[in-house]
Amino acid sequence: MTEFKNTAVLGAGVIGASWTALFLASGRDVAVHDISPNTEKRVRDYVDRAWPTLEQIGLVKGGSPDRVRFCKSAVEAVEGASFVQENVPERLAIKHALYGEIEKHLAADAVIATSASGLTLSEMQGGWRDPSRFVLGHTPSIHRT
Repeated sequence: MTEFKNTAVLGAGVIGASWTALFLASGRDVAVHDISPNTEKRVRDYVDRAWPTLEQIGLVKGGSPDRVRFCKSAVEAVEGASFVQENVPERLAIKHALYGEIEKHLAADAVIATSASGLTLSEMQGGWRDPSRFVLGHTPSIHRT
């Protein structure tokens, strides 16, 4: 099994911030991209609030909140990532546009997971030239606000 050391999170609302915290806790480097201008503050605040809970339940395994970086583009975020967690709004046109933007910039062995509850995997696969590395992944919020 491949070890995913470099990860990317695209879309950093509650779900994306939660994935960021989980990836960081597990010792991974995380590149985050979101179009919101206050993404960095919001994600850092979320990670800071979630970190004590992650430690308490034993999920911090050599990780650090400092291993996150914020990217101006989705392409910049996915470059070098072996695992990409996509969490953009659950609208097919938005997801398909993002997939078209990043696909040619992905590492050859990168796995791309999407967070969705109202769209089917087959609907979303339509946005890929090659959907063979595209999977459904979803996590609940770690920290209740």
